[in-house]
Amino acid sequence: MLRFAVVGYGFMGTVHARTLMAHPDVELAAVVDEDADRLSQITAGNIDLADVAPLPPSVKRLRHFDALLDDGNLNGVSICLPTHLHRRYAVAALEAGLDVVCEKPMALNLEDCDAMIEASRANGRRLFIAQCIRFWPEYEVLERTVRSGDLGDLMSLSLHRLSAPPGWGGDKGWFWDGEKSGGCLFDLHVHDLDFLHQLLGEPESVQSRGLHDSNGINTAVTTLYHYPGGPLCCSEGSWLRPAGFKMSYFAVFERGELQYDSSAAPTISRGEGVFEPIELPEGDGYSREYDYFIRCLAGNEKGDRMTPQSARTSIKIALAEARSIRSGKPEPISGEEAE
Repeated sequence: MLRFAVVGYGFMGTVHARTLMAHPDVELAAVVDEDADRLSQITAGNIDLADVAPLPPSVKRLRHFDALLDDGNLNGVSICLPTHLHRRYAVAALEAGLDVVCEKPMALNLEDCDAMIEASRANGRRLFIAQCIRFWPEYEVLERTVRSGDLGDLMSLSLHRLSAPPGWGGDKGWFWDGEKSGGCLFDLHVHDLDFLHQLLGEPESVQSRGLHDSNGINTAVTTLYHYPGGPLCCSEGSWLRPAGFKMSYFAVFERGELQYDSSAAPTISRGEGVFEPIELPEGDGYSREYDYFIRCLAGNEKGDRMTPQSARTSIKIALAEARSIRSGKPEPISGEEAE
């Protein structure tokens, strides 16, 4: 049994705690949040948490991170705090000898990413960034189809991730502070750019357009990714969908298509003219990423599907997209001095 704690018990902290409690090889030992009210309630978000029960009495409820580090029997922590706090708490946990699962995005700048990676290396502890879409069944189908060549070469791919505004952080919450969340681009859209990076590698350049609210917070982004000699790829992320959350993609191959829509039933189908549903394995991206993380921590896998260096590259791509929104021009992914 690995003993874990969740640091930050808002919406995503609730998702991580639920996932850890359901895992047969994990004991959820504690949750930490400075807000005592959050420790006794379920914070709703853009996915259904109706099946989540209150924390059982066996799970410690702590107000301070330092109190967690006094527990010498922990194996790891899941950092589910606002993005601007990821570096501080991930580094502290790694230096305390704990393995770390950190919510996406890894950070808002490359300096923080590098500090987290160095703390992992220097202390000999694992660092995973919870880019759950890499493990989502419908996206695994897309990756297998591209890798196998079963439908021929990928010709074009469009990815879409749409949500209502993240009201679960409060009208004046951290999501609406660009220096804390990075807006829609970093908080929501980063899922699709990370998956695209995993699937096809680092693009040569990006061209992005974005929308912003009256305070300058990014609320929507559309990006075209340039892969010389490769497929045509674009993605859309938005906090402006009144109907709530939806993720989807449309992939065109030489000999067929894949269609995915999280709001449809069945969610994914394959075909050429006539589409047939695809049978999926059990579990969602959250449970499947933790299955993988726990196997890696137990020493059975290297962790190549989700390295912190790979997550850092996704942040580099996100920063290039932010530059492109500002400049109105295509921006190369290289040239970190510009970030």
